[in-house]
Amino acid sequence: MTDSPAPPRGRRRGSPLSRRDEQLRGHRVAPGRHHRHRADTGTVPLSTAEPSSATAQVAEADVAPVDSGRQKKGPGSYRPELQGLRAVAILMVVCYHIWFGRVSGGVDIFLLISAFLLTGSFARKLERGAPLQVPRYWLHAFKRLVPPGALVILGTLGASLLVLPATRWVDLLSDSVASLIYGENWLLASRSVDYYAADHSTASPLQHYWSLSIQGQVFFLWPLLFLLAALLIRRFRLPVRATLLTLFGAITVVSFAWSVHLTATDQAYAYFDTRSRLWEFSLGSVLALVLPLLEQRIGYRQSRDPRSERGRHVRALLGWAGLALILSCGWVVDVQGAFPGWIALWPLLAACLVIAAGPTGTGWGADRLLSSRPLQWLGDISYALYLVHWPLLILTLVAFGSTGLDVWQGALLVATSVLLAWALTRFVDSPIRYSPRLEARWWRSALVIVTSCAVVLAAVGTVRYSLDARTRAIEADAARNNPGARSLTADYVDEADADASPLPDLAMLPDDWYSTGGPCRGALAPDSADGPVSGICAQEGNGRGRVVAIVGDSRDQQAAPALASLALREGWTVVTLFSGGCVYSTGPDAAPWCSDHNAFVTDYLLRTQPDLVVTSATWISPDFHEIATPGHAELARTIMDHGISVLGERAIPRLDGSPVECLEDGRSDASSCTFDVHEEYAQDAPWPQPAPTGEEAARYYTADLSEDICPDRACVPEIGNVYVWIDAAHISTTYSRTLSGALDEQLGAQGFTWG
Repeated sequence: MTDSPAPPRGRRRGSPLSRRDEQLRGHRVAPGRHHRHRADTGTVPLSTAEPSSATAQVAEADVAPVDSGRQKKGPGSYRPELQGLRAVAILMVVCYHIWFGRVSGGVDIFLLISAFLLTGSFARKLERGAPLQVPRYWLHAFKRLVPPGALVILGTLGASLLVLPATRWVDLLSDSVASLIYGENWLLASRSVDYYAADHSTASPLQHYWSLSIQGQVFFLWPLLFLLAALLIRRFRLPVRATLLTLFGAITVVSFAWSVHLTATDQAYAYFDTRSRLWEFSLGSVLALVLPLLEQRIGYRQSRDPRSERGRHVRALLGWAGLALILSCGWVVDVQGAFPGWIALWPLLAACLVIAAGPTGTGWGADRLLSSRPLQWLGDISYALYLVHWPLLILTLVAFGSTGLDVWQGALLVATSVLLAWALTRFVDSPIRYSPRLEARWWRSALVIVTSCAVVLAAVGTVRYSLDARTRAIEADAARNNPGARSLTADYVDEADADASPLPDLAMLPDDWYSTGGPCRGALAPDSADGPVSGICAQEGNGRGRVVAIVGDSRDQQAAPALASLALREGWTVVTLFSGGCVYSTGPDAAPWCSDHNAFVTDYLLRTQPDLVVTSATWISPDFHEIATPGHAELARTIMDHGISVLGERAIPRLDGSPVECLEDGRSDASSCTFDVHEEYAQDAPWPQPAPTGEEAARYYTADLSEDICPDRACVPEIGNVYVWIDAAHISTTYSRTLSGALDEQLGAQGFTWG
């Protein structure tokens, strides 16, 4: 098998080659020549637009003649069935997203094809001893990928500001930057395990950039691996393909093992983890290295030998079998819930069958379908189609308040996506990809990349600056316009402007979580003996005066600003020890890590001896029952035995919906967004009763702010022009601070003094 195409017809043997013939013979076709000679030479680009296809543009073997199967085919030649396979994969992705609300496995096929093409290109360079030109590859690949991706990010950002609720804007800004720098998968992975993340059941319109991010990371990593292989090959005179097979085979085994393990233990994180996806790329690399050897054995002979005829028929059957497995994967397997563990072998090995089957030369093989003109055209625009279909789907669903599309609505969305993808390919992708002017100087390609990134970053920065400026403008008159819970007092006089905006700004509301100034330090710093979870200790204040320690879960965290505001005003130091989902208790249902955390908290409190410890005295179960926090009385008694006072707070109500989300969807007014406190939330707090300790310096206090959060057991979106709720279980830091007056009054009534 050779990488070189046959000389074009029409040149007499022995005559000098023209410049164009020399380019074809050496596989050095100038940028822009693909389309220029396509009609009369049959030469076509090895790869076209698709999330994985930038790799194909770096090879010297960018073109090869298509002669109805009379040429030997392989990874070094143009493979029209690969282009058709891309088209099938993108159609699966789009259709499964739009009509079935499922993941198809098509993205995994993209990953494999991208590595297959990239590896074939670099392996041939190593075998010829040609320079790898890695920087040139990076420039060429990202010059192609970044501009269309940046344009879609920019368009999605603009449309989202018009369509999405403001509470999702800040996350969208983060998604925009992460997608631009090929880090969206890690951002989504962190959100999947972040207890404090907002509810992301409604997907980001840029979520699909997770796979492009992994590909971008691999496009950067893989050439470095080839550089490493080149050093080893030249230093130790190793065989090229054997060395590469060892390298990528090892990556496949290690990454696959990690993928199986992480998918079984933390599937949500594994889905976006680059390390658990590397084997999908390295499997494509192994296929690219093994396939030429396989072709030599089974033969891609185009002769009248009966064995060759039988071989073609067998390969044609294998191609159809692979295509059937690909098409059935997303329907049979819960891809999103099971990938990328061992079950991902299904679509990947099926794609390997289709690729290995290759061009069969039969009239009925799967390659005949994959090489058809409609699928080739869809393959040409597959990158752009992947980019545009997801944000178009998400924004359409949000705009019409729908959870899905019917057949005709979906068909219209597909048609619109195809039209936009064609326009993006025709007017952005192709002009940049085929521009000889951009290819002539490396800095021009770099300028395209930098300019594309700069435009998106400038847009994101402008939106963020605008949001911050709007928040500062509202906060400037907050004392008059945003009283919050102070508006519930009997002597409150309303002097607010009639058109005053609520606080916090809706765009900032999802991030309105309470946090203190910095880590605990000095005498308040955790001792190494306190335990392995000392990183959660935070401090605000100099630590030289009296100290209050607030401990518990995220709901305690959001109740904390009321007390912290009072303590800081009186010169106290505030120490916080929060852990999401971990109530300070001795409940039997606590997870092992939560038990370890609470043991650490108790040891820390007894060692540092704060003046006051604050935590939840009641707890609300998932079925809304309010009970005394398990073990609270015993924990409080232990702390009080050491001369430390304890404040037990009543748990904030849990709701069965978010009042703010209800208000913001645009179809409800404030009155219809009121949520009644659940009937299982007791009329009177079920306070635990710590036994007296005999220590006069240590007292037990209680605080019940439920009426200031949900007056008359009605939970509304805002009180006193301040948004009360972040979600259905947590109040905002801004509103919590306005509760300090009511809390101070309750403490004073029980004899507590700050002096």
